[in-house]
Amino acid sequence: MTYTFITLAFVGLILFYWLYVLVSNCFRTHFSFFNAQKNGLVPVMQATILSAKTIKPGKHPWLEIQIVLENFVGHTIHRTIRFRDNQPQLERFVPDKVIHVGLDLTKRPHDPVLPMYIKQPTSVVFVLFCSLLTIGYIAGCYFLVGEALSRIYLLPKTYERVFATSAVWQLGLAFVVISIVLRWLLTRMGLFVKESTKLQNWDLFYKGLGTTAIVKEYRDTGILINENPKVEFLYTFMDYSGQIVKGKDQKVVEKLKNAKLSMMSDKEIMYLPDDPSISRMLENLGDHGTQKTIGFYMKLGLFVFSVIVVSFFCLDIFQK
Repeated sequence: MTYTFITLAFVGLILFYWLYVLVSNCFRTHFSFFNAQKNGLVPVMQATILSAKTIKPGKHPWLEIQIVLENFVGHTIHRTIRFRDNQPQLERFVPDKVIHVGLDLTKRPHDPVLPMYIKQPTSVVFVLFCSLLTIGYIAGCYFLVGEALSRIYLLPKTYERVFATSAVWQLGLAFVVISIVLRWLLTRMGLFVKESTKLQNWDLFYKGLGTTAIVKEYRDTGILINENPKVEFLYTFMDYSGQIVKGKDQKVVEKLKNAKLSMMSDKEIMYLPDDPSISRMLENLGDHGTQKTIGFYMKLGLFVFSVIVVSFFCLDIFQK
């Protein structure tokens, strides 16, 4: 029953993963701000608008504003946020105006900044749709898994032979190997950020202090991204207690700037007050479109793979 167990475990893991994604996006994300406000987890802070522009006009236009505010430890940071303005006639979002923003801790490691003037209504239609979708998905999984287990129970040896030559576990094994290698390559190139790194970057930006670090050494890592070298910087800085701390970080340097590296004597960095050994260059803590795009395509590839695997599993079960 080895191949049967491996196949069932693999298919079950896929079904459970997409159930988690469904529930997370439909309910946890939608109600996170409401629950955070109810539990007092959204501190309100003042922010000054540096610039504002309309990225999608209409009755309720989408705005993109750049603001300056203090993070959770009082250090000044800059953020760019996008949202829909429900009352554009009030002209609340103009340069040099002070607005109130909430910092939603439950969104970690996503951007927690939200203008407090913007209403976050709970759509009854959306909740109903998500509920029906979740119920339908669970019912479909229950039928598929129940039918598969009942058939395997009646003909265990037959299905063991079927699964031994099935494409389900073979595709799964190939996908796992390819995913590990691809993830390692993208992480090494800096095009993919691990979840632990995202959490650390979030803590640095929203709970960290900023200072100027002195670059002591830099070296080529041998990695090229779009034919531009990735360089590792070794630096030192003084923390809030006056201690000298060492740190290092990497960034891609354009070819034209490569010859001017010797002129880069300092860098703006962020570090954690509780653990100054954790630090990064400020420019590496922002949102990068390339990383979001890669993450989207990886999730899309996983979805296509899941559909193919479950389809092969259904063929193996219902053709016998």
